[in-house]
Amino acid sequence: MRRQNQIGAALAITSSIIWSGNFIVSRYAINLAGPVSLAFMRWTLATLFMLPFAYKNVKKEWPIFKANKVYFFWMGLIGFSIYNTLIYTAGHYTTAINMALFGSTVHPIVAALLAAYFVNEKLHWKNITGIILGLIGTVYLLTKGQISNILNFQIGAGDLWMIGAGICFGTYNVFVRKKPVGISNNSFLLVLFAIGAILLFPVAMYEMNFVQPVILNTHLLWIVLYIGIGNSTISYLIWNNAIQRIGAGKAALFGTLIPLLSSIEAVFLLGESFSTAQIISGCIIITGIIINTWPSPIKPIVGQS
Repeated sequence: MRRQNQIGAALAITSSIIWSGNFIVSRYAINLAGPVSLAFMRWTLATLFMLPFAYKNVKKEWPIFKANKVYFFWMGLIGFSIYNTLIYTAGHYTTAINMALFGSTVHPIVAALLAAYFVNEKLHWKNITGIILGLIGTVYLLTKGQISNILNFQIGAGDLWMIGAGICFGTYNVFVRKKPVGISNNSFLLVLFAIGAILLFPVAMYEMNFVQPVILNTHLLWIVLYIGIGNSTISYLIWNNAIQRIGAGKAALFGTLIPLLSSIEAVFLLGESFSTAQIISGCIIITGIIINTWPSPIKPIVGQS
């Protein structure tokens, strides 16, 4: 069990590191492509990249996919089409740090509560403590530790988009555990990537032609490669593996590292200011993660010598 926790934690941290750049990219790309177009390009590239690795499994497992088509439709819609579109929409209205903060604060709470109800992951005192410390660390970072900032704090449009994104990702985290038996990880992702891209296609075409044309240049190419391969295929494979090892509730807690990582990246890449609040909040967040994932001692079975 300890080994499983350690591997699961390492996988979840790796995904968080990769995903933290998504908020930076969404801010950087606001003048290059609309939010729906960017999400569509992301899942289209992810589908093409995953296809040669998962095609045989999808073909073999197709009867299972057909039997569970409603499940896959909703997972593709909520966890891929809507979730990332909300992130890229938020990038037009708020900072990268705020995006990471709100998204990463909401989804662990949603995941923990839904996991307790739908997949019988009990809310242990360690889970609750981890969630509380994650929230405290996030709020501290957001308000820079000033009570006056808390009292005068206002939620903007971009922050509301990110709250919606956090709810979507928290829901996805839980229902990954409901993946039908007999479906391999790579075929699971390929089908969801494809569903996400297909559902976004008509809206993306409208956006490209009537709302915000796509500016094709080298910057956009690198952005799409990053979000389509690293931020999608690689990170989702790692993340789903982490969920299988340590559970949705615990894995979601590692998402609270994202605001700290994103804020550091925003300093160097977007010129946002750095403060001691980031260090303090980071310590609080990491403490919550350690408490939440620390393995409980194995109780001896009565009568066992």
